[in-house]
Amino acid sequence: TNATQREFGELFRLDEDLGEITAEIASKAPELKPYICAIPGLRVMKPSDVVEETFCFLCTANNNLKRILQMVRALATEGEPMDEVEEVTVHRFPTIEVIAALDEHELRAKGFGYRARTIPSIARQIVERGGEEWLKKQKEAPYADAHRRLTGIAGIGPKLADCICLFALHHTEAVPVDTHLWQAATRHYFPQWKGKSLTDVRYRAVGDHFRDRFGALAGWAHQYLFYDNMMNWREYRKR
Repeated sequence: TNATQREFGELFRLDEDLGEITAEIASKAPELKPYICAIPGLRVMKPSDVVEETFCFLCTANNNLKRILQMVRALATEGEPMDEVEEVTVHRFPTIEVIAALDEHELRAKGFGYRARTIPSIARQIVERGGEEWLKKQKEAPYADAHRRLTGIAGIGPKLADCICLFALHHTEAVPVDTHLWQAATRHYFPQWKGKSLTDVRYRAVGDHFRDRFGALAGWAHQYLFYDNMMNWREYRKR
């Protein structure tokens, strides 16, 4: 890697005291302590490239890890060549303007599926709002405003907006509610919804529960339940 020590530290939030963070989460939710102890060192990452992080998450909708990686690599090759490593050309991640101009048919041929239409469309909508600078401004906006503006873009729903808010915009109040967090939340906090579908109303209720309980640490707290369920969901299904 060509990252500096400072950049590495920022990526993993090494300037933030993990012990203090986990102690505060455990004090507000003792039921999370076993998960905190089981996954020591878990951190909310803080990537620096708002465009790359935003469009990488747009590749994740209704997708699996293998295809996500293929799509991200395909997008990356559209960027400006930067270096060559072991005869492989390394590219900068493309600008929003480049993504906005990508051909839907070519993306479909690369396995993007319906995202071949939505990803360039979202890029064009962001360009219309001001492009990369508009995205960066959402870092300074309150979380609720940033989330509302993102969901105002056709193709970005509440969960994708929360992923972007948490990891691209660094709003740690954001709580992306995916299948794993939904299952964990219904076990711990909403047993009346266990086995039921995740509606918009229930999505907001789960996120608000975390924000009411943990405040700016909501995004950190959700990570423990997310990773625990991701690693142990088969076992939980037997219960």
